[in-house]
Amino acid sequence: MKLREWQPQLKRKLVGFINYFGLPDNSRSLSYVYCYVLHNLYKWLNRRSGRRSYNWCNFKKMLEYFRIESPKVSKRLVLIDWY
Repeated sequence: MKLREWQPQLKRKLVGFINYFGLPDNSRSLSYVYCYVLHNLYKWLNRRSGRRSYNWCNFKKMLEYFRIESPKVSKRLVLIDWY
C-alpha cells in the first residue's frame, strides 16, 4: 500500500490509543508504546526496497507532514459532587 493510504489509519489508531490510555500516571508507558511504534515503522519503511528509503531526519519530516505527534497527557480531571 502507498504511504498516504495507511498513514491516516496509523494516526487514528495512535490517537485513539493515547486518548483511551492517556492518564497522567500512564504517560511513561504511552511514550514507550509511541517510541516502539515509531522505531518499528522506521524499520519496516526501510525494508520496502533494496535500499534505505528514509534516514531519521527525513522520517521525522514525514511524521510532521502526516501530523503524527508525540503523546501529550493532560491533567486528571477531578469531579466533585455537590450535594
